[in-house]
Amino acid sequence: MVFNRKSDPKPFELPAATPRVSTFGATHADAASVPVTSVEPPLVESVIGSDLSIEGQSITIRCKGLLRVNGDIQADLHGRKLIVGDEATITGAITAEAVDVYGKVQGSIEATSVLLRATADVEGDISSQTLSIEPGASFDGRARKLSGQQSAEKPREPLTMPVQAVQA
Repeated sequence: MVFNRKSDPKPFELPAATPRVSTFGATHADAASVPVTSVEPPLVESVIGSDLSIEGQSITIRCKGLLRVNGDIQADLHGRKLIVGDEATITGAITAEAVDVYGKVQGSIEATSVLLRATADVEGDISSQTLSIEPGASFDGRARKLSGQQSAEKPREPLTMPVQAVQA
């Protein structure tokens, strides 16, 4: 019987970053006309399915990549990019770079870019640099434009005021 030694396995390497066209919130027709603008690592997509419900007090869901929500969420969501699916219901505040809403949101949205699709139903205030609302979308709240210096991902600093002591 003859034994052959197997070669050492190669270490796992991540694929090199490739130029990507950012088509988040764009249709197929739009994607063909978008130029390659930057080199960014691929976004990891996380999905909260339609059969999942997350409920509780003081819950915050954080995602570093793309989060697609199709279930019922009673929590605050923080992430880079967020897609609220047709079947989704989110009750809580949303903070992200880009938000694409097809479903229902009850709470505030703060993002650089917000797109309300025709099936969207939003009850709450929206703060963004760009806001697009398709015909048929329902929006009940106030819209506020963020300046280029304000970022949706940066937490706000608490206000501090000096207080003078009162002597009796």
